[in-house]
Amino acid sequence: MLRAATTLLQKADRRQLADPRSLHALFHKTDRKHWGDPRSLHPSWEPRTRKAAALVPARSRVIEFGAGNRILERYLDSSCTYTPSDLVDRGPGTIVCDLNRRPLPDLGVDGYDVAVIMGVLEYLRDVPSVLDWLASHVQVCVLSYACADTNGHSPRAWLETVKRLKAGWMNHYREADLRSLFGERGFALVRQESWENQRLFVFSQPGAPA
Repeated sequence: MLRAATTLLQKADRRQLADPRSLHALFHKTDRKHWGDPRSLHPSWEPRTRKAAALVPARSRVIEFGAGNRILERYLDSSCTYTPSDLVDRGPGTIVCDLNRRPLPDLGVDGYDVAVIMGVLEYLRDVPSVLDWLASHVQVCVLSYACADTNGHSPRAWLETVKRLKAGWMNHYREADLRSLFGERGFALVRQESWENQRLFVFSQPGAPA
């Protein structure tokens, strides 16, 4: 029965996996056309960004990956400095960067304290290497991530994977997986909150500002 259920899921979901966002995820390619379209930047994300800004320590030098409309800049404490980074130019000072391309950019020495990464990690094909890179540039990461609920090869896990691929997501980490990835690079989880179907995390290295 398990094999039959899996076969039915596979047949039912082939059509879903044929859409452009799924194909980009399957082939681990950044969907530049989608993210270059201003209509892809949803106003409904603003409350999430506002919550993220409240988690950034005052007087921080902040770099935001996936800056979009630069909403975060409006909500940061006035003592903070802000640098946007995205796939396309988002205005003055933007570091244009595709986190799926190598080499990753040189951000200089001691240029930033905090990286804000909202709704971005899901679209990366190699999260560990990006975290290796971030760990050498910032002490604090404030991020959101839609954690996977399942693992293994059950029909439920397969269905969840298909849904994530349909959203264009390239990875499927559970909450414990994400904590381990950051922990292996010297980051400790210091705060966690919920936002809709996602979780907001603050990971910090020893000695980082509170």
